[in-house]
Formats: sequence, C-alpha cells, structure tokens
Amino acid sequence: MFGRAPRKSDNSKYYQTLGVSKNATPDELKKAYKKAAIKNHPDKGGDPEKFKELAHAYEVLSDPEKREIYDQYGEDALKEGMGGGGAAHDPFDIFETFFGGGFGGGASSSRGRRQKRGEDSVQHLRVSLEDFV
Repeated sequence: MFGRAPRKSDNSKYYQTLGVSKNATPDELKKAYKKAAIKNHPDKGGDPEKFKELAHAYEVLSDPEKREIYDQYGEDALKEGMGGGGAAHDPFDIFETFFGGGFGGGASSSRGRRQKRGEDSVQHLRVSLEDFV
C-alpha cells in the first residue's frame, strides 16, 4: 500500500449486484438498492448472503469517495484500506435510513442513539375477582 499503485481489477461487480449502470445517479442507486433489499430481505424469504452483498455494494457506491476508489481500482483497493477506516456496515441500517427508524416504528431517526430499556418490574396487587372482571 505504501509507495506502490494499486492494481486495476474488476470494478463492475457492485454495479451488477445492484442492477445499475456505472453512471447511475445516487437516486438511481438508492432506488435500485431499496427494491433489491426488500425483495432479498431474509425476513421475506430472501438469501441472507445476497442481502449482505447488496448492502455492501450500496455502501460503497453511495459514498462518493469509496465509489471513486472502486471505479478506479476495484474491490481489492477497498479491501486494502484505501476506502477509509469506516466502521462495519450493518445491512439492516438501510431500513432505518428509508423508513425513519427500526422495525418497531416510532424509533428515533438519529442513527446509533437508541433508548435503553429499564429493568422489568413486577407489582403484586390484590384484586378481587369482581373488581378484575
């Protein structure tokens, strides 16, 4: 990585995974990913590995810096660390991006800030059957 130029490699795999052309706009990428992610989501009977591939392809192509590196040098350059030191991507984050929260609905739209649940509590109450009914 230091002092040597990365080798050119295939840079069409991610575009093929999402089913878009190499000159796709960010909106086209988003639309294609959303459609493919919903279709291939494991909860909908889709293949988890395919879903992860889609998420990774979208992560790279939706980031202008990573996309430029991928377009110039391919997937190998990203694996060698040229794409920056970003955190690992959770493929399920896309639903938070598109639908404004987790699957529970009404979740905060800010990423990474989830409310912690308090401990469960048990209250014993004496109630007559008549009051209960």
